[in-house]
Amino acid sequence: MLHKEINGKHEYHNQTMFTLIEELNLPYLKVDQALNVLSWNEMFSYLTDIKADELQHSSISELAITHSIAEFFQDQMALSTKYVQITKSVYENGGNVLNVTFIPEVEDNHVYYFIMLEDLSLQTKYEELLTFQHQMQAVSHIAAGVAHELRNPLSVIKGFLQLSHLTCDFQKYYNTIISELNRMNIIIEDFLSFSRKKTNRKWQSPSNLIESLVELMKAECLLHSVELQVDFDKSFSICHINESMFKQVMLNLLRNAIEAFDEGASYKYLKVSSKEIGEYVHIELIDNGKGMPKDVLEQLGKPFFTTKEKGTGVGIPLCKKIVEDHGGKFQILSERDVGTKVILTFPLLV
Repeated sequence: MLHKEINGKHEYHNQTMFTLIEELNLPYLKVDQALNVLSWNEMFSYLTDIKADELQHSSISELAITHSIAEFFQDQMALSTKYVQITKSVYENGGNVLNVTFIPEVEDNHVYYFIMLEDLSLQTKYEELLTFQHQMQAVSHIAAGVAHELRNPLSVIKGFLQLSHLTCDFQKYYNTIISELNRMNIIIEDFLSFSRKKTNRKWQSPSNLIESLVELMKAECLLHSVELQVDFDKSFSICHINESMFKQVMLNLLRNAIEAFDEGASYKYLKVSSKEIGEYVHIELIDNGKGMPKDVLEQLGKPFFTTKEKGTGVGIPLCKKIVEDHGGKFQILSERDVGTKVILTFPLLV
């Protein structure tokens, strides 16, 4: 009696499943253990390009001789029949991508198999287009970043060439112009390296890197009447870091901080500090500039978003990307009329 009830439940379950498949017009093929075709629907024939008369008079093994997808079914069925369990796999051929599910069913002590198909071709094409779009955005991002970083040395070169013309003394400004040209070349090489994911990193001390920038930062701050405070832990801990990119990030953040001050501010300061916390070094840049409201802070970091009249909107996203590619974290905290804090976190060798 119990045996009959179990069989009855199997039959009810199988009938319900078959009805559901038919109602939803899901592409399916039903075969027995010998891989003989028992039933199918038009959607299955359409997706596999196997004609109805072929399905009617052949087994999966016979169809595998002329249809690669049937050969795929045959190979995958070996797993499903071995373990008598639902298995899933993906079939790809040219532009066609199908999600294939093998479902074993028991009827009257015989095992049958439903081969269910889901067409992923359009989804795959959409994802490929989306990936291509992201690649184009990245190219545009890098190109704008190059323009952003080359603007300063170009301005210096232009200014000194004009001065040399007015004073008829090119030799006086020759070394500076050559220095700026070399700087431009380094920037271009760094961006090419960055775009190719060749970061040329070395194990070195972050505190030493900051120390090497102090004089340059002091000069920049003095030029804009900003008091620079430097406080960093002197240690032997090291990071796997690209020196040129690290300096690029620090100088870009310095320039952003200086530009954030109101011209008429009576007291302007920038504090640069670093400290080791566990397995990371935390570098902070804190200013008492005008700060940013919450809505601007939420948009900050998105490519091409800028509040500057002549800004490109790539400086902050580029800094963030460089830090993250070094396994670090990039965070900005800001409050209107109070100031801004930028936190860079890099992993240490421990």
